[in-house]
Amino acid sequence: MAISIRRVGLRPGWLLGLGVGLALQSAPCATPRELQVGEAGHAFDHLGGIGEQAEAAMAAGANIIYTTGFGADGYQGLPSPAELDARRKAVADYVRQAKARGIRLAIGYVCATSIVKLKTFDRHWSPELRSQFSTPPAQWLQCDAKGEPLPSWYGGDYLPACMNNPDWRRYEEFIVRLQLESGHDGIFFDNPTVHPRGCYCEHCMRKFGEFLAGEATPVKPPATNSVAALRQLAMSRPAEFMRFRCTIAREFLAEMRAFARRIKPGALVTCNNSLNAPEAFYSQCRTYAYNIQEMSQAEDLVVVEDMSTQPRMLPGGGTVEYGPAYALIGAIAHSKPVVAVTIADGDYHTAPNLVRLAMAEAASRESSYLLWPTWPENVRARMGAAIRPQADLLRANARLLNGTKPRADVLLFLPFRRWLETPDCVAWKTASALSRANVQFDVLSEEHLADGLRHGGAAVLLMDSPSALQGPERDAVHAFEARGVRVLATEKASWPEEVRRLVRPTLSLQAPPSVRAVVRDQGHRTIVHLLNLNIQRLSSFEDKVTPASDLGLQVRVPFKRVHRVRLLTADEPHSPEAVPFLTQADGSGTVVDFHVGRLAVSAIAVIE
Repeated sequence: MAISIRRVGLRPGWLLGLGVGLALQSAPCATPRELQVGEAGHAFDHLGGIGEQAEAAMAAGANIIYTTGFGADGYQGLPSPAELDARRKAVADYVRQAKARGIRLAIGYVCATSIVKLKTFDRHWSPELRSQFSTPPAQWLQCDAKGEPLPSWYGGDYLPACMNNPDWRRYEEFIVRLQLESGHDGIFFDNPTVHPRGCYCEHCMRKFGEFLAGEATPVKPPATNSVAALRQLAMSRPAEFMRFRCTIAREFLAEMRAFARRIKPGALVTCNNSLNAPEAFYSQCRTYAYNIQEMSQAEDLVVVEDMSTQPRMLPGGGTVEYGPAYALIGAIAHSKPVVAVTIADGDYHTAPNLVRLAMAEAASRESSYLLWPTWPENVRARMGAAIRPQADLLRANARLLNGTKPRADVLLFLPFRRWLETPDCVAWKTASALSRANVQFDVLSEEHLADGLRHGGAAVLLMDSPSALQGPERDAVHAFEARGVRVLATEKASWPEEVRRLVRPTLSLQAPPSVRAVVRDQGHRTIVHLLNLNIQRLSSFEDKVTPASDLGLQVRVPFKRVHRVRLLTADEPHSPEAVPFLTQADGSGTVVDFHVGRLAVSAIAVIE
C-alpha cells in the first residue's frame, strides 16, 4: 500500500511550520569493534564444491569468514582417525593463513540437527568418543507423537537429530571443540530447527512438562508423568506446545555457547535464523520453530539468510528491498548485531552493484551484509575488485554507522507474540509501505513499547489493531496519546492518508520513486543514507545501473548551526564531497536544503 508522502515539494510556509523531531541521543556502542557496522565484513567462504575462499572474501573487503572446517564431518560422519588428524592440521593451517592475511574472525560451521547416512554415521568413532554416549545415533532423532523417527524436510539421506537429546548435544560439543581448537573464533549453527510436526521424543516431553510447570498459570501435570501421558498433553495444548518448540533452539544455543567459552573464552556463537523471506517473519516460528526473539537471547550476533529479497529493480518496474526487515529484526534481536545475506531468486551469486547496494542498505539500518564470494575462478578477480570500494567506504566511515538512532516520525508497534495467532505479519507490510514512501520510522516490539515515549519527534504510533494490546501496553498507548501522539490502526484502509495528514516529515525528497532515504542521528550530526534501487539483475554476475539525477533533499536536523554537508560515496564517478546547502531556522533546530547531482548505487550525506 503506497503512501504519497514520498516526494513532497516545499509547499508555502513549509520551512517555517516544521518542528524538529528529536531522536534518542547516541549511546556508546557496546558492540565489539570487530562486529561493528562498517568494521565488519562478513562472508561465507564455501558454497557447494567451491570452498576455502578466504582470499576471494578478503579481495572483496571481508574480514570475517564463516568456514566449513569440520562442519561436513559433523553431519556426514567422522572420517577415519588418520584422516581426521590430517583434517585437523589442514583446517588449522587454513585458519592461521587467513588470519595472517587479514581475516579478523573465523567462524566455524556446525549443523545443529542434521545426520546424514545414519547407518554409517558412527563407523569411525574412536572408543573414547563412543564411551561418551549412552545411546546410539538412531535414538537421537526427532520423533512423532507415536515415538517414531521423523523424516527430514531435506529428504534423501538426511535425518533430523533432536537438540534436546543429551547425547546429540555431547556430539555437537565434540564438533564445536574440533572447530575451536583449530583456531576458529566462534561457531555458526546451521539448521537449528524443530520438525514442522513437532518433536515428541522423551527428552522434549520431559522438558515440555517443565515448561508448563513454569508458566505464569502452571498447567496441571498428567496423573502419570509417563512419556505417553506427556505426549497426550502436548497434543491437547497446541499453543503451549508451539511456544515450547520455539524455546528449544534458544536453550540449545545457550548450552553450546557456555561450552564453547569453556574451550575458548570469548568464543562467539550465532546461528542461521532463517527468514528466507520477510513474509515468513511469523510463519517460520510456526513451521520450523525459527524464533528470532528467542534465539537471539543466546546469540552474540543474529544472522539471517534471505533467498529472494536482494534489493533491486524488477523487470516489470517494481522494487525489492530488505530495509523494513532489518527494522523488524532489530526490534526483537535484544540489541545484538544483525547480519543478513540477501540473494535473488535462490541464486547464491549476486552481481557486484547489487552487492554494493545490499551492503549500503544494511548499513543504513545499522546492520551488516553477509557476502557469498564463492565465485567461479573466471569472474573472481572482477567481482572482488568491483565490490571492494563499497567495503572500503563503509570501513573508513564506520564511526558514522554505529551508535546512531533512527529518526522516527512514525513509530510502528510490532506485537511479535502474535505469531501464535497468525502466520501473517501485518507489521511487515506496514513497514514496507512506510519505507516505499520514505517515511522515517522505528519499530518497537512489546518488550520496548514504553521506550518509544523517548522518541520526541514521533507524531504517529501505528499498530495492527487495538485488540493487539495487552495489559501495560494499553497504559503505554495512553501515555503516547497524552503527549499528543496519534494512535492509528492499520486495519483501517485510511491509515496512509492519516499519516500523510498528521506527519510533518523529517525528510522531503524530490527523486525518482526507486530512491530510498534513511535518516539517523548521532549527537550533533545527522546522517542521511541514500539508496538507488534502480539496479536490474541481468545474471549471476551482471547487473544494469540506472542512476538517479538531481535529487533534492530538505532535512530537519535537531541543532541550530550547520557547518557543512558532506557526501560520501563509492559510486563512479565520485561526487564532490563538499555539498552546497541552504538553511532555515526552525525552532530549536534547522531545515537543511541541498542537492545530489547523481546517485548510481548509494551515498551517505553527513550534516554537521
